[in-house]
Parts: sequence; structure tokens; C-alpha cells
Amino acid sequence: MDLLHSSILSLSDCFNSFLSGSMLLAATMSIASYFVIPILFGGQRKNWKNAPPGPAGWPILGSLPHLSHHLHEDFFQLAKIYGPLFSVNMGIKPAIVVSSPEMAAQVLKEKEGMFSSRTITEAIRVVSYDAHSIIFSPYGPRWKALRRILITELLSPKAFEQFESLRTTQVHGLLKHLYLLSKSNTQVNIAESAFTALANLVSNFVCSKNIFDNSKPEGRKMKEVFWEMIKVIGTPNFSDLLPIVKPLDPQGLKRKIRKIFDQMDAFYEKIIEERLAEKVKAQLETTHNNEKTDLLDVLLSYKSNDKENGLERFSRAIIKGMLSEMFIAGTETTSSTVEWGMTEILRQPRIHKKLLLELDQVVGKNRFVVESDIPKLPYLQATVKEVFRLHPGVPLIIPRRTNEACEVAGYHIPKHCIVYVNIWGMARDPKVWENPLDFKPERFIGSSVDVKGQDFNLLPFGTGRRSCVGWPLAHRMVHYYLAALLHAFEWDSPPGILNDMSERVGLTIQKDKSLLGTPKPRLQDSVYEH
Repeated sequence: MDLLHSSILSLSDCFNSFLSGSMLLAATMSIASYFVIPILFGGQRKNWKNAPPGPAGWPILGSLPHLSHHLHEDFFQLAKIYGPLFSVNMGIKPAIVVSSPEMAAQVLKEKEGMFSSRTITEAIRVVSYDAHSIIFSPYGPRWKALRRILITELLSPKAFEQFESLRTTQVHGLLKHLYLLSKSNTQVNIAESAFTALANLVSNFVCSKNIFDNSKPEGRKMKEVFWEMIKVIGTPNFSDLLPIVKPLDPQGLKRKIRKIFDQMDAFYEKIIEERLAEKVKAQLETTHNNEKTDLLDVLLSYKSNDKENGLERFSRAIIKGMLSEMFIAGTETTSSTVEWGMTEILRQPRIHKKLLLELDQVVGKNRFVVESDIPKLPYLQATVKEVFRLHPGVPLIIPRRTNEACEVAGYHIPKHCIVYVNIWGMARDPKVWENPLDFKPERFIGSSVDVKGQDFNLLPFGTGRRSCVGWPLAHRMVHYYLAALLHAFEWDSPPGILNDMSERVGLTIQKDKSLLGTPKPRLQDSVYEH
């Protein structure tokens, strides 16, 4: 009731501030009708004809007064009442919430074709350059072309092997930087450190150079900008759900996202212009080099005969949309997952000790961890699965939308219905996992359950055609960073921060109080100084 009360007050403040005259009167009458209609007609109202069970909500507002910004938590509680598939009206927009592996399999696998579109909000339309990016592009020729390029250039087995030395350089470079900080007992923000290294990894994929310096604040500032963007994207926007208030932008989210977007757009524009200038200079110096060395070259030189879909060449919007997703998806969620993993491990000495024993047996203390060590570390692999289970990067995956009206479990699902899949809630459901709130890597020892999208009780990267295309890289880097940070250093973290598991929520979930730790070298000095 406290959540309901605070939500109603928040909505009331918003509407009182921005609605007046006839609009306010109409809203008041609509809310009043919520109480009158059941008296006149009796019975339990449905969200729509033959809708799945769910809270009927208020006229116009739907279930918005019942919800907070922590939608994954709200939906988890509602699933206890209404079951694994329930309906809500988000303002005037119909929505369903999937809360069990069985129901997820029906929606995301058996009827994948019906649920392959994305829900495009005002904020997403801005940051994705009007849905020109791979995550938010409609399923079709453009989406297929972008996905094919990303897989071929970065994620195919050949490309993955080709970039191994680059990944090693970034991880080992971070360890050497932390070693220098350890000499002065400097406290480290673990998520920021991982973010900067990941951002440089992505920038090398994109434009063949490091963009950030570990010793300077640019990486931290960029992380803050990315988080502000993700926070706005993940905030339910009245303008999306109640079109009547769209011109008013009552929460100011469009203004916020536009300000953030302008900073990011300038960043991407600079990267592109620098590369174009390099190409002009090379032509003037007659040092032609037609080899495609990185993703930016591939995108700029792309040509096809697909005139019908406007894909003869990639527009600037498509290129910047791809850069945006590479930097945001390739840094923010992975660095946050590393932070949650380090937090869970350092809080539990038994697990920490077991991981160190395995690392020392396989790697020893005369060198750093390398990627080829990871398959030999089964307890680390089980620990990473447990991190992905309890702390998925995107708790509701990325909302989908029905292409056409369809039927699921005997219920009618209307066209353009918003589809939420609450993987955060499934991870905490005792019907799905034994002792679900316990961080217990042992549950995966000897288990075939994996994160590749075939096991619907563990879907940190989604599944099917709309799964995260970059999941192999994210999966590898979470293993690599956790192994490297734990093997190379002991960590001294303030208990108050270490044991505070509160969250800050956007499209993704981050640790509210950033994990700080003072690194103490575990290996011989020569390993760090080599």
C-alpha cells in the first residue's frame, strides 16, 4: 500500500503541475469512473476481451498508479497474485508480463515470429537515431544487414580469435594500472575501472585506438553519461503511455534525453569525421589502403544493390546508431555485471577462497590469467552463471511488441501489445530455483543449464532472433575480468558498501553504492612489471 500510495501521489503531483482546465476535469472524471463502473455493472473488469488475468487498473491511467520505477519488482509481486502470464494496461497501452520459463518458451520460442518487434519509446527513438540501430531496428533487411556485419567482423570464430590479443592487452593493462595504484593504497571504483578498459576494447574494435586513459576522469564521465541515458530509457514515460500529455513532456524525459543525446552524438560525430579526414589524407598522399581494418571502415565503405530498402550505403544515422549500441551495450552492462560479481564473491569468504584455490591451481602465481585458462575453471564458470542469474544486466530483457494479434495459453494478445519478460523475477521464484535468494554457484556444478538462450530459466542475453548479438563477447569478458581481478589482487572493501545490495534502476540495474576496493597484489612484482 505504501508503494501504491506514493505512486498515486507522484502521479497526482505530475498531473496537477501540467494539466489544467478541461484536461484536468476529464482526468478527474475518468478516475472517478473507476469507482462508479464496478457499482453499475458489477463483476471483475478485464483489461481487454479474453485478456490474461491482471489488475484491471484505472480508466486512461491503467495500472500506472500501482507501479513504481522498479517495474521488475512490481511485476514480481503481481505475478504472485495473477500467475506466470498476466496483463496490465500501461496508460492506454496494453501489456503482458511473462514470469515463468514455460511461458517464456511459448512467447519467445514457439511464437517468436509474433513477438519479434520492439517497443519504441520517445527516448529510445532519440538515442537509436529513429530506430536505426540493430537492437531497435524493425525485423527486416536493415536489421539483417547490420547483424550480419557485426557477427562477421567481431563475433565469428575467426574474428573472435583474431581479437584475442587485443582483449588480453586491455585486461592485463588494467591489472598493471591497478598494481601502480596499490603502491599508494589507493581505493578503486571497480565498475569504473572495468568500464574504462571495456570502452577502450570497444573503441579498438570500432576505430582501432584507445579513447580513454585509465589515469584520467574521461572514462568516469562517459560512464555517468551512459548511466543517465539508460536511466531515462528505463523510466516509464507518461508521454509514451498517455499520448494526450505527449506535447507537455510532463516528466521532462524528452528534454533530458535530448541533452544527453547531443553529447553522445558529438562524440560519435567526432569519431566518424576523424576517420573520414584520415581517408582524405591517405588519398592525397597516395597511400591507399583498401583493407577493412575495423568496424567503422566496414560501415563507411558498405555498398549493396538494395535500393528498395534504401541500403545502397549506410546513412550517417545508421552508422552512429551502431556506434551508440557498441559503446553502450559493450561497456555499461558488462562493467555492472563485473561489479555485482565482485560484490557477491567478496561478501562470501567461502566462495572467494574456493575461487582462489582453483585459480592458483590452474594459473599459478607466475603469470596473469589468459583466456585459454577459462575452460579449465569450472567453479569460476558456475559462479559467473550464478551472477547472471541473480543480477541480469536487463531485468525485463528489452521489451518486445506483438506484430499481430495472437493467442497465448488460451488468452487473446492484441496487436502492438508491450511484452515484458521478467527474468529478474524468475531468478527469485522458488518454483524455478531452490533457495533462489542464495548466491550459490554449486547449483550449476554438473548442470547443463547455460546462458545461450536455450534454457528459459536463465536468459540474461534473451533468446532467438532478438537475443543480444554481442553475448559471446560479454560472456567472455565477465569471466575474464572476474578471474583476472580475483587472481591478481586481494581486495579490501568497506563492509558498509560491500554489504549494501540496494539497486539503482534504469533499463539496466546497477549497484546503488558503487563497490570500492583497495587492491593488494597476490603475485610476484615481476608479473605486473613485465
